[in-house]
Amino acid sequence: MYEETTGRTLLQKILLILLLATALLFTVLTAVFRSQLRVQWADSLLRPAQTGDTSVYTGASHGQDVAVRVYPDGADTVVDFAIGSFRHHVGRVTWPEGTISREYGGTVPQVKVFLDDAVVFSGGYDKSSGLLYHKDGSWEPGFSISASTSYSSYWSSYQLDAFDILYFALEPETVHRGSWAIYFLALFLSAITAIDVAFPKALFYLQHCLSVQDPEPTDLYLAMQKVSWVILAAVVLGVYIWGLTLVS
Repeated sequence: MYEETTGRTLLQKILLILLLATALLFTVLTAVFRSQLRVQWADSLLRPAQTGDTSVYTGASHGQDVAVRVYPDGADTVVDFAIGSFRHHVGRVTWPEGTISREYGGTVPQVKVFLDDAVVFSGGYDKSSGLLYHKDGSWEPGFSISASTSYSSYWSSYQLDAFDILYFALEPETVHRGSWAIYFLALFLSAITAIDVAFPKALFYLQHCLSVQDPEPTDLYLAMQKVSWVILAAVVLGVYIWGLTLVS
């Protein structure tokens, strides 16, 4: 049986070091991830950059390198999509004079969107909501895209549309990866686990001291407690990793 006066076991020392190292590591990772601006598109996060009048968004999505270049061409905005080495499309957004009256009231400016010199949408666009409206004022709900689990077939079946082009043409909002809220939750769980590992009888006494005089944990209890330490440490690591995957 473990006696707290005899010092900590090798398992306790390893787990305490791992919990501390994990907390420090994910403090740095969360801070770094939160400091890096990203743009969400096609189930991926693209890195934004600015070169003169040209905005560039680069990254990887479904096994392919993605690069989107956005630049002005007179009064128009050109959006150049390069997906791997097998797909290249050029979108263009123009703003004709006049407005479109929406069927539910109000007006929105006219917009015309081209893809590879073909018109893919002509109507109105509400910049505040991101909604498209046909010339009769009806709302354009967008296009459905079938999901695919295959990297090769995802981009083969993906259809660029007016929403994709307008998304980049109008400077997409940037996001951060990583959540401080989840990080602090993991840190709290890590602290509770560390206390249990460092003082294995403390929680036992706290639980039973008011109902049992001089309680003592059994060997089975202490053995199962060691198993719970490993499980809790794995859960803490999972929560840390989960926090890094969240986008806000």
